[in-house]
Amino acid sequence: MVNYESFNLTEDHCYNIRRALLYCREHQEDGLVFPKGEYHLYPGKASVRAVSVSNHDICGYNSIAFLLENMRDFTLDGGGSVFISHGVMVSAALLSCSNVRLQNLSFTAEEPMRMEAEVVGYSGKDWILRVTNDAGYYIRDGMLRFTDAYGHDDPYHYTMIVRRGEGTDYIPETKESFDKNVRFYQMEGKKIRVQNSQLSPEAGMRLILAPQIRHGCTVFLENCRDTLIERLAVCHSYGMGVIAQLCDTITICGMKVSPGGAMFSTNCDATHFVSCTGKIEISDSSFEGMLDDAMNIHGIFSRIEQTDERGILVHDMHPGSKGLSLYEPGDRIAVMNPGRLIPESFYTVEKAERINMEYFYLTLRERAEHIPVLYTVENISRQPEVFFCNNTVRANRARGILLASKGRTEVRNNVFHTPGCAVLFESDGEMWYESGGTQDVLIEDNLFDHCGYAREAWGEAVIEIKPRREADGIHYYHKKIRISNNRFTGKERMILSAADTEEIEFSGNEVPENEKANRYRNCGHILDDLSGGRMCVQ
Repeated sequence: MVNYESFNLTEDHCYNIRRALLYCREHQEDGLVFPKGEYHLYPGKASVRAVSVSNHDICGYNSIAFLLENMRDFTLDGGGSVFISHGVMVSAALLSCSNVRLQNLSFTAEEPMRMEAEVVGYSGKDWILRVTNDAGYYIRDGMLRFTDAYGHDDPYHYTMIVRRGEGTDYIPETKESFDKNVRFYQMEGKKIRVQNSQLSPEAGMRLILAPQIRHGCTVFLENCRDTLIERLAVCHSYGMGVIAQLCDTITICGMKVSPGGAMFSTNCDATHFVSCTGKIEISDSSFEGMLDDAMNIHGIFSRIEQTDERGILVHDMHPGSKGLSLYEPGDRIAVMNPGRLIPESFYTVEKAERINMEYFYLTLRERAEHIPVLYTVENISRQPEVFFCNNTVRANRARGILLASKGRTEVRNNVFHTPGCAVLFESDGEMWYESGGTQDVLIEDNLFDHCGYAREAWGEAVIEIKPRREADGIHYYHKKIRISNNRFTGKERMILSAADTEEIEFSGNEVPENEKANRYRNCGHILDDLSGGRMCVQ
């Protein structure tokens, strides 16, 4: 195990870290450990790689503080240190690594390109904001813009309302409030006057104003195998806390996402997994203050645009997944109607040719000329098992977790206190193109504490299984989902809304008295013991 002190020879930690990691790789060292302290990271001398990060706006060269590339049997131990990014970057990237462990690391961003503010008064119909954080912003031609010291520059797009409840902040409402008629005017100090806004916030209300772009993230993994992340803390992130794509087996234990006194932590999801395999396991972790969900796991649908007898030309339609190598020789693919998403035929990839960032030509072992154009393709070889156990999700902006994998899935012994639905099953082949009909899901021994307190936002039920646009009453998108021995508190919304599931069980759960009936649409075998079996079947 190499000690970072041996390489801490200049004032630039990104430069020193790069040299230390290169030494470890060249000499096949088994780890790098940091003396506990506070380390400031600047992009100027950081490593740079061309990467495409799903669900972000990262597609090209990006600065990376910790670049672990083609490393095997290696441990990066932060020693309990805090690493502070100054300027947009990827804090740590693991590319084509195997059996790598990240542990005892804490990351935050000094310039998150998000404004926290309080409404301090009105001037006629205009309202006055007082900026309460150190957001890098300026106003040009009446438009609020966000920037960092390294040239990133984005216009304001979202307004998020932050409220106080039982000693903690939560975000019950978000407005996509960009309007060309809105004008911002700088006043004395850190006050801003807002004119022509369609919003009418109350005096004293606290807000987050944010751009739409996600330029960076905290931990990024691609094409890695057997990764262990232990005791990772994320305070502020330009994007997601952990984003992994095309990886095999990831274990996260003891992760903590918390805003640390600010209004938000990660700019979007705490963890996100795209087209992975093996097993995804998250345990003994806490997720708080995210501007989106604690976990989202899914594959990617592609659209067929051309066929011949040899193969198919497919288009990656997902707006945030450009540049990913979604197919490999030997992969099995399913072809389906984009409205029903029920597989109609299966094929094997003989060869995958990437034409550009969005298009692939897939040579198939079977004849392909009869495959319908504009149908949807899913890579069914990339379907991990998912285990989300002993975690807490609370005080964030949106939902709890999104499940979309055909592998065995367990959600057990967690606490959810979310403004929207706690568990969401959602896939579609016409908008986000995120795939993943589930096969075997167990949701057991969880506490769902007043979930859905942000009324009319982020779902209809505490647990929601979204319907497909089309259904035939014979075939089902999900196979088996069991919800048992959980405790539900509060009556903010119905407990379960389920659709397109072949077998679904709701049994042994503790629910509030006089709870409204669960709702089922296009489900096959239903077992529901809520209040003597009451249910609404549509």
